[in-house]
Amino acid sequence: MKSIKRIVFTGGPCSGKTTFTSRAQQVFAERGYRVIIDHESATDLISGGISPATLGMYEFQKYCISLQLKKEEICYRAAQEMSGDRVLIFIDRGILDDMAYVGMDDFRNILEEFDMVPEEINDRYDMVVHLVTSAKGKEEAYNYSTNSARYETVEQARVMDDLALDAWKDHPNRVIIGNETDFEVKMINAVQSVLQYLGEGKPVERFNKYLIDVNDDVIRKMMAEDNYSTSHIVQHYLLSNDDYERRIRRREKDGDVLYSYSQAHYLSTNERIKTDQVLTERQYRDYFPEIDPKLNILDKERHSFIYNDVFYKLDIFDFDRSKGILSIDSPADENEVKMPEYIHVIKDVTGDVNYKNYYLAKSQKY
Repeated sequence: MKSIKRIVFTGGPCSGKTTFTSRAQQVFAERGYRVIIDHESATDLISGGISPATLGMYEFQKYCISLQLKKEEICYRAAQEMSGDRVLIFIDRGILDDMAYVGMDDFRNILEEFDMVPEEINDRYDMVVHLVTSAKGKEEAYNYSTNSARYETVEQARVMDDLALDAWKDHPNRVIIGNETDFEVKMINAVQSVLQYLGEGKPVERFNKYLIDVNDDVIRKMMAEDNYSTSHIVQHYLLSNDDYERRIRRREKDGDVLYSYSQAHYLSTNERIKTDQVLTERQYRDYFPEIDPKLNILDKERHSFIYNDVFYKLDIFDFDRSKGILSIDSPADENEVKMPEYIHVIKDVTGDVNYKNYYLAKSQKY
């Protein structure tokens, strides 16, 4: 029987929703899910010239809710018809988020036009992930944004975050992802909260990475494991300055192609904000003039599977297909991880900078 889950991700401005969108598409596709992204309706309208400035906030929210309802209907219908038994619909702000902009009384009046009441909205969504705005505790990162429709000040962002927290307070499956850690860990925690809800394991604190031998027999045995999937990834690094590391990526899986842009911005020597953004093919190609000619293209196959309830991810690079880098979601107790017997580890490369993608693009060798 097909399983379709609708998951809202919300929070104040500059909370990491754009990056979460990209991560969710990649992480859950690798785990065998079909993933649909329902982008924020307010941003769609504002980017197209329909805004509170031209309509007034009350009328604007009517348009937002009308568009949101239609998009959610389309996404759910598509999820029912597409192939695959497990489908996740990630929704960038749900209908209750609109209440934050007009207040409960006006929100209730707007919903009456759609024959709805606020009390029934929580039932539309299976889970809510609240990403706390960086304006609460990470103020130095607040302006680091990928959303051209953003206009709120730090103080306004805090208020909007509080209102979103209040709007979703009654949802039975809400998680709140704060800024107690760095941004990368925040994104990991957000993804892991969804994995936990889906029953796919406990939180993972880090990855272990190993250089392993690869041959046709190893690949054949991986293909027989649970949740096996494979994708083809082409990655280019872009011209950057000392404070930034930028790349674009083309990822193809089962005929579906996903284009993305990533940028790592260093706030200090030991802290960075890495944001991801989904691109259209045209936007992806627009970055080509910025490709760094000193770095090689990274062309790799990615094989993912689950073994003994642990997620494994193998990258085989085009420059040497006799070996690969195996990444494992590592639990706190290292003794809990048991490698499949057909995998031969050459060496543990966890934490070795020479085996990071950026440096492999330079060296083209293990």
